[in-house]
Amino acid sequence: MSTTVEQAASPARSASAGYRTLWRWHFYAGLFVMPFLVILAITGTLYCFQPQIEPLLYPHRLVVEPRDTPRLDADTLLAKARAAMPAGATPVSVQVSTAPDRSAEYVFRMPDGSRESVYVNPYDGSVLGTLSVERRFMQVDRMLHRKLLLGKTGELLMELAACWTLVMIGTGIALWWPRGSARIGRALRPDLSLRGRPLWKSVHATAGIWLAAGTVAFILTGLPWSGSWGKNFKALAATVNLGAPEGAWGGASVRSTRAGAPAQPAAAQPPAHGGHHHEAGESMPGMVMDDLPLPQTPWAVGNVPVPHSPSAP
Repeated sequence: MSTTVEQAASPARSASAGYRTLWRWHFYAGLFVMPFLVILAITGTLYCFQPQIEPLLYPHRLVVEPRDTPRLDADTLLAKARAAMPAGATPVSVQVSTAPDRSAEYVFRMPDGSRESVYVNPYDGSVLGTLSVERRFMQVDRMLHRKLLLGKTGELLMELAACWTLVMIGTGIALWWPRGSARIGRALRPDLSLRGRPLWKSVHATAGIWLAAGTVAFILTGLPWSGSWGKNFKALAATVNLGAPEGAWGGASVRSTRAGAPAQPAAAQPPAHGGHHHEAGESMPGMVMDDLPLPQTPWAVGNVPVPHSPSAP
C-alpha cells in the first residue's frame, strides 16, 4: 500500500519541482530585465515624438517663418551651410522638411571626428545656428536607449537584457499554460472572484500573456540594431540578399551585397538641380551605417552612395 502511494506521489513531486524551477527562472529574469525595459520604454517613447519635441527645445534653429517665396535649391543651401563650417568639415547628410515652417539641416563631420548640424533658412539661406549631433537631446536619448551612455558595456547590457526578456516571456507562458481540465479561454481573463495574493497572481498572468506577443515583437525588431546579435543579422541579410530590390531607388542599383563583395556603385543619374550634379565619389561620403560598430558589408543601402533625384520637369 505504501509503495503505491509513493509511486503516485512521485509524478506530483516531479511536476511541483519543475514548476518551482520555472518560477525561479521567471522571477530572476524579470528582476534583471525590468529596469532595462523601463528605460527602453521611456527613451523609445520619447524618440518616437522627436518631430514634436525638438522644435520645442531648439525653436530658433528648427523653426522658421513660412513665406510665399520659393525655397532655395539644395545645392545653394549646402553652400551656405558649408560656409559656416571650418575648413576640413565634410557634409555627410541632409534633412530638408516639407513643412513650410521647418529649417533645412545639414550634418557635417568635423576634422576631429565629431558631427555638427547646421540649420539653414530654406527661404533666404541664412544660417540659423549649429548643434552638436552628439550632445543634442534626442541623440543623448538614443544613446541611452541603445547603450545606457556606457559605450560598449552598456550596449552589451541592453542586448543581454533583451535576450533575457525572451527567457522571462517563455517561462511566463509555461507557468501560465492551463493544466488539467482548465481551458485556455478562461485563462485569458483574470479570475476576479479571488482575493489577496491569488488575485494579483491571476491579474499578472493574464496581463503578461496579452502583452507577450507585443513584447516579443518589440525585442525582435530592436535586436537587429544591437552589437553581437545585429552583427550576425546583418551578415545573414547580406548573404541571402535581403534589402531593397534592384531599381527600387530611382533606377540606382541599390541592394545588399554578399560578404566579401564590394558595394555596387549607384547607377548614373540625371543631373540634379540644374546640372549641379555631384559625382558618387564626392556625394555624401559619410552616408553609411557607421553608428553601428560593425565592420561588415552593407545591410541594404549602408555603403552605397545616395542617389540624386532628377530635376523636376
